[in-house]
Amino acid sequence: MIIFVAMLAIMCFMGIRVCTQNGFEDYMSPQKTGSIKGVFVVIVILSHARQYISLDNSAVNMPYKEIMSFLGQLMVVAFLFYSGYGVFLGLKNKDGYVKSLPTKRALKVLLHFDIAVLLFYITGLALGKSYSIEKLLLSFVGLDAVGNSAWFIFDIIILSLLSFAVFVFTNKRMVLGTAIMTVASFAAVILIREFKGNEYWWWDTIMCYPLGMWYALAKPYVDKVLLPDFNKWLSCTAVTAVIFFAMNEIYKATNASRKIFVPMALVFAILLVLVSMRISVNNGVLQWFGKRVFGIYILQRIPMIVLSHFGANSNPVLFTAASLAITIVLAEIFERAMDKLDILLRLSKKR
Repeated sequence: MIIFVAMLAIMCFMGIRVCTQNGFEDYMSPQKTGSIKGVFVVIVILSHARQYISLDNSAVNMPYKEIMSFLGQLMVVAFLFYSGYGVFLGLKNKDGYVKSLPTKRALKVLLHFDIAVLLFYITGLALGKSYSIEKLLLSFVGLDAVGNSAWFIFDIIILSLLSFAVFVFTNKRMVLGTAIMTVASFAAVILIREFKGNEYWWWDTIMCYPLGMWYALAKPYVDKVLLPDFNKWLSCTAVTAVIFFAMNEIYKATNASRKIFVPMALVFAILLVLVSMRISVNNGVLQWFGKRVFGIYILQRIPMIVLSHFGANSNPVLFTAASLAITIVLAEIFERAMDKLDILLRLSKKR
């Protein structure tokens, strides 16, 4: 499985640029963050593939296993952080954006998700599985699953609706709205934790979303201090890295305590941003993945389920390669179809 680690490393180094002078002023642009999201969505595929295969501890498998184990839930931090950042900018800069959140964000995500759930349901039926009506209905709102991943989509919908309610209530006063959104997000963490218990992945990265909003507020001041001064940037990045790895050691020593992981995830998000100020991972392949995060994330288990049903997971390398290739095709078809549906339903503007 080391081949997949090597391939991802090659993709990251293709087009990589380092700037030690004034940094990259566009480090938070959709193009740059899209490439970073592309890196992590590939990691998500490789991580989920591990659930369908058995691997020994040989030299060709250990780097893969160690990287996946190290990242764990951290692999979704970037998605939530950049989502909060993007929503903040939309609220601040676009007239009518706040009113569009329930339909052109929450409803749109739910609609796309439900279509994907239907595809999983059909796949399951074709493979001889059966589902109760209750399970199917709960799956359509993200509270259960018919083979698909659900928690991340559920969280995004909840956070989008909370953003709408909070910023309508505060009349788009950005600092006050962000402060209340932080409290509301923490309340969501408590409530989801109450209902989901030990299924910690439902709630342990939610606070990265309001952190993205806070960073959007602070970015002009951060850039003014860190972009022109390499030594200040290096010191800040080094301190953040030390804090992160120290917290990671405590996290391991406390048997993966969520009380440590939640703040550690926030520190990881900031470390990621600081590194991206002067190291740009930017190429067409990663941008392609980054633009199709939803389709890739929500559909990746379909080929894994089908291939494992027919025993293809007995060969981990071929299984993972085939799952990745099929997911790419499915995601491209799905995203194009959803674009046309959104235009038809007026959930997005024609490109």
